[in-house]
Amino acid sequence: MDSPERYEKLAAICEAITRGEYEQAKTIFDPPFGQQNDKIDVLAEALGMMLVRIEAREFELGRAIDELTQTREDLLWHKKQLAQENNRLRAELRRNSSVTRPVAAAPAMQQFLRQAERAALVDATLLITGETGTGKGVFARHIHAVSLRANKPFIPINCAAIPGALLESELFGIEAGVASGVQARMGRFEQASGGAILLDEIGDMPLESQAKLLHVIETGTVERVGGRKPIRVGVRIMAATHRDLEKCVAEGSFRADLFYRLNVMRLHLPPLRERKEDIPLLARMFLSRLSARLPLAAADLSREALALLVAHSWPGNVRELENELERAALLAENAVIMPGDLSPALGGTQGVEAAPLAAPQELPPAASAPAPGGEGVQTLADMESRHITMVLERMGGNKSRAAKALGISREGLRVKLKAMGVQDQSRPPHPDAAEAPEQAE
Repeated sequence: MDSPERYEKLAAICEAITRGEYEQAKTIFDPPFGQQNDKIDVLAEALGMMLVRIEAREFELGRAIDELTQTREDLLWHKKQLAQENNRLRAELRRNSSVTRPVAAAPAMQQFLRQAERAALVDATLLITGETGTGKGVFARHIHAVSLRANKPFIPINCAAIPGALLESELFGIEAGVASGVQARMGRFEQASGGAILLDEIGDMPLESQAKLLHVIETGTVERVGGRKPIRVGVRIMAATHRDLEKCVAEGSFRADLFYRLNVMRLHLPPLRERKEDIPLLARMFLSRLSARLPLAAADLSREALALLVAHSWPGNVRELENELERAALLAENAVIMPGDLSPALGGTQGVEAAPLAAPQELPPAASAPAPGGEGVQTLADMESRHITMVLERMGGNKSRAAKALGISREGLRVKLKAMGVQDQSRPPHPDAAEAPEQAE
C-alpha cells in the first residue's frame, strides 16, 4: 500500500472517529497497513490502540447505563410500593376515626362496614342497595372519606327528586343559548371531577338518561346538553337504590347493560329491624346532636322508652328513628324521654288526648307572680327570675343543664338563685336520668 492511499485511509479513520462511528473506523483500519516501520505505521498502530480503548470504554459505559437503568426501575418500584402503603395507612387512619365512622354495633352491620371499607380501596363502580331510610347515603359518604379520593369532591344527587326533563342538565351540564336566557353551567359530573358522585335512587332514573349515563361510564366523558365537545371527568360512580334492579330490568324499566356496569361491586345495607343492637347507639347520637342544637330538648332516654324503641319494627328504618326521637325530645315534659312521650305506634301516648294536667306547684315567693313595677309593668329582675325558674323546672332541677341552656356559667346561676332565694328549691332530677346527674355542690 503506497503512502497516499495510507494517508487517505488514516484521514478516513480520523473522520469516522470524530463522528463517533467507531465500527466504521475499525472497518477502514483492517487489514493492517503493512510492515513498514515508518511514521505512518506508528500512527496507524496508535489509532488502532485508541479504537480498542474506545471500545472498552463504550462497553463499560453500556454496562454502567444498564446498572443505572435497573437501579432507576428498582427505585420507581419502591416508590410505588411506598405510595400504596402510605395510601393504605391514611385510609386505615380515616377508618379508625370515630368522627367519620358510622354506627355499626350489630354483627350484620360490622360485616357490612368491613366490606364497605374494603370497597373504598378499590376504585370501581359501586352499587349500594337497601330499604328506604337505612342510611345508604351516609355509608356512601363514609366510603368516599376513607378512599384514595378523600381529598376530592363528593357530589350526591337524588335522581328521584329531579324531573326527568331537568335531570340530564343537572348531571351533565348545559351550554349557553340552548334556550332563551339559559347560561352555561357545569353538571354534577364535572363538579365531582377527580372525586366521586353518588347517584341516589338510580332505580327511578328515566331510560333516556340511563343511556347517557352508560356512555359516561364507558368513555369517562360527558357532553353538556346542547354541546358537542366531550369533557373528560375522572369520577368514581356510586349508585344507591331501594328498588330491586333485577326486577326492574325484567320489567323493562331499567337498562340491563347499565345494571351490569353498575353491579361491579355490590353492597346490601340491612334494615334497622335486623340490626337492633345499633338502636341504643343511634338514639344517643341523635339526642346528642339535637341537644347541642336545641339545649331545651330532652337529651336522654329512660330504660322503658329505650325498650320500646328496640322492640319496634321500624319500617322507615334509621330515618324514622331519628324523626321519632326528635319529636319526643322536643315534646317531652322532663329532661328524660319517658314511654309516654313516644308515639302511640311505639306504645306511647304522644299525640293522644291526655287527661287534664294537674295544677302547677306554687312557685317560691321570690319567683311567683312578682309585683309589677311602675305603671303595672313587671321589672326586668322579676322577668329574669321567672325565666330561670321555668328553665330549671324544664331541666328537672339539673343546675348544670339549666346553666348551659341559659348561656351562663354554673356559678353564675348559683349567684342568681341565691339572690332569688330558691337555690335549693329546684325540682330533683328524674330517677331515670342516670347519665346526667346533678354535680355535688
